[in-house]
Amino acid sequence: MGLTAEVTKTPFLSLTEEELTAALDHAGLLAFGAKLPEIAYRLVHQNGQFDLGSLPGVGAHKRARLAELFELGALEILEAEPSWDQSVRYAFRLRDGAVIETVLIPHHGLWTACVSSQAGCALRCGFCATGKLGLLRNLEVHEIVGQVLTVAAHSGKRISDLVFMGMGEPLQNEAAVYKSCAILASTKGAQISQKRMVISTSGIVPAIRRFTAAGHRMKLVFSLGSAVPEKRAQLMPIQRTYGFESLLDSIREYGASRGGKHVTLEYIAIRDWTLGDEDIEAIKQHLVGFKFILNVIPLNPVDPELAAPTLEEVRAWTSKLRPLGFPVKIRRSSGRDQGAACGQLGTSLLKQGQTFRRSVEAV
Repeated sequence: MGLTAEVTKTPFLSLTEEELTAALDHAGLLAFGAKLPEIAYRLVHQNGQFDLGSLPGVGAHKRARLAELFELGALEILEAEPSWDQSVRYAFRLRDGAVIETVLIPHHGLWTACVSSQAGCALRCGFCATGKLGLLRNLEVHEIVGQVLTVAAHSGKRISDLVFMGMGEPLQNEAAVYKSCAILASTKGAQISQKRMVISTSGIVPAIRRFTAAGHRMKLVFSLGSAVPEKRAQLMPIQRTYGFESLLDSIREYGASRGGKHVTLEYIAIRDWTLGDEDIEAIKQHLVGFKFILNVIPLNPVDPELAAPTLEEVRAWTSKLRPLGFPVKIRRSSGRDQGAACGQLGTSLLKQGQTFRRSVEAV
C-alpha cells in the first residue's frame, strides 16, 4: 500500500482578499458563490472567528472544502499579563515551539498592538532583552497578522494602531512586514489605516532606502540610541555594518520623501552614558539637514552595566535641548511591571535560560 502524500494547507491569514479570491476560483468554489471571499474575509478579519465551518449561508460541502484548503487558527496564548496601566503583554507559542511577545497598549481611548516581526533578534542592541536572545527566525505573514487578530479577539478591543516595536528588526523581514500591513489595512478586514502603522528600525540602511523609493504609506521611526557615533556603536552593533553618516543620509532621504515633515528619532536615556553635555553637542553637530522629533525613552534595565535614570534626571537633560528648536518628548513605556516596556520583550525567555543564534545578519 502506497503512502498518502501530506496535503499542505495555505495559511488563510497570509492571503490578501485578491489572493483568496484567486485561490477559491482555482478550487472551483466561486461558480455559485461570488461573495464567498468577502464573507470569509470579514468573518475572520473583522469578526475574529477562526472557524471557516461557521460561515453563514455557505453549504456544508463548501465549508468542508475550505477546511481542506486553508489552515486557520488563533495563535496559542501562553500568557496574557495585564499591567496597572491597562496594557497587556501576550506571549504566543508558534507551531514550531518558538515563543514571541505582543503588547496591547491603550492610548487616549484607542488601542495599539505592538507586534513582533521575528522570533528573537540578531542585532544585539545593549538596551534590549530581545537582542540577548539572538535570532531564531523571521515570522511568516500569518504569524504577524495572527498576533493582531488574536489580541483583538481575546481582549474584545478594536485595534486602531499598529507599531512594529516588538521582538525583532522589522526591516530584516521587510516583505512579510509590508504584506502584513496591506492585509491588516484591507477594507474587508481589520481596517487599520496604513497611516496609523509605525515601523521602528535600528538602521538597516539599504532597506530604509528601499522603503523610501517604494513610497509606502506606513511611517518609519529610527532607533538612534545615541548621537555620539562611538557610543552608538557600543550600544548598537549594527552601526559596524552601516555607519552613522550613512544612516543619517538615509533618514534625510526619507524625510525629504515625506515633504519635509518631522522624522521621529528614538533616543535612549541612560544614566552616565547618554545624558551628558557632549551628547547635546553631538545632537547639534550631527542631526542636521532634516526636521525631527526626539523621543527620549528612559532605559528599562536589561543589562546590569546600564543604569536607568530618574525622571528628574531625564527632565533636567531634556530642558537643555528645548532651546535648540526641535520638538522633544519624554516617552513613557507601557507595561513595565509586566516586562512589556521598550527593550523588555524577551525577558521572560531569558529568565528561562533560552537563547537562539547570536549573529548579526545584515540585509
